Amino acid sequence: MNKSLNDVINLVIHADPAKRSLGFKYIGKHRYTDALEFCLNALQHDDDDDVRASAAWALDQINSPDTVYDLIQALYDPCFSVRSNASWALIHIAQRTIPQLVIPEIIDILAESTDEDARQMAYMILHHIGGKDARNAINRYWKDK
Repeated sequence: MNKSLNDVINLVIHADPAKRSLGFKYIGKHRYTDALEFCLNALQHDDDDDVRASAAWALDQINSPDTVYDLIQALYDPCFSVRSNASWALIHIAQRTIPQLVIPEIIDILAESTDEDARQMAYMILHHIGGKDARNAINRYWKDK
């Protein structure tokens, strides 16, 4: 069923987390770029894991380079689904646009972070993006910590 942008926004601001999550799935499905700020806000601030994961998935579908910073921050989320969806969004942004928008920040996480979950996501991102810089970072930093 198709939903208008207004219908979807009403879902993402709903008190029920299941409806908010559904709203973000519609945003991603229809690539509603006008709802980008709602996705970023939920990714950063929503208390519900499923809502944050759905917001990250929607950002993956929207594929905006403007979301890189927020997606990188989501690699530290306590919920695996959020980290995973954010990782895939970063991989797809790097593959569809310019890898250098993503790679330097991800190398920093792999090299410097003490958060093992974020480091695992950084490894996965670099592995899937590929290229000389990614391979060198994996060889240098993955085994060291």
